[in-house]
Amino acid sequence: MFTFLVLNQPMNVLVIEDDKRIAGVLQQSLTEDGHNVFLSHRGDEGIDLINHEHFDLVVLDVMLPAIDGFTILTKVRAKRLSIPILLLTARGDMSDMVRGLDLGADDYLTKPFQLDNLLARVRAVGRRSHNASDNKIAVGSLILDQAEQILRKDGVEVPLTRKEFLILDLLMRRMSKVVTRDQMIAAGWGFDAEVSDNSIDFYISSLRSKIDMKGQPSLIRTMRSIGYCFSPNSASQSPIA
Repeated sequence: MFTFLVLNQPMNVLVIEDDKRIAGVLQQSLTEDGHNVFLSHRGDEGIDLINHEHFDLVVLDVMLPAIDGFTILTKVRAKRLSIPILLLTARGDMSDMVRGLDLGADDYLTKPFQLDNLLARVRAVGRRSHNASDNKIAVGSLILDQAEQILRKDGVEVPLTRKEFLILDLLMRRMSKVVTRDQMIAAGWGFDAEVSDNSIDFYISSLRSKIDMKGQPSLIRTMRSIGYCFSPNSASQSPIA
């Protein structure tokens, strides 16, 4: 039976960096490393994205227009959001490093930095977060194992393509919340990818054929003109240690 495996855990990464050249390089490098990358060049826009979208990691510059990185850190941790944050600071400014870590940053890098170093830090922060969090979600007879990148139904492994797994993972982790088509595209194809509605509908139809229980309503509800919602109906969600 087919099992999808990846060497590095793919993540949704938000880069908040006002230098568009640096931001572009980070986006390309992180994308090539297997991640879905979102960009923001302003602090106020960045905090809004954090509050309304799902990200596995934030790469955050200190010096930003509108709202600086320290303020963003303070706001995020005040809301008890556990999203990992990698802080970018000026070279040799020890006070920035200390302040950032005290405010809740998970790691930091000083500019200028080598891309290999940043990518290694991103992987390390992602692994720490992934290992510390629940790796499985159970809904009725379904168990989605993010660590192993597999789905089981009634104890039997269900073959999923890469995009099917990423879309289902997003839907299940946003249980009972509407997931827009744009969010699905970002998860399955990458931010700003051009994907037709027919392609989204195809993957949703395929997922339904694999996860729905015979004689019961579909677990994936269509929210007309908006997107989809994973609604377990009478099934209950529970994290597995």
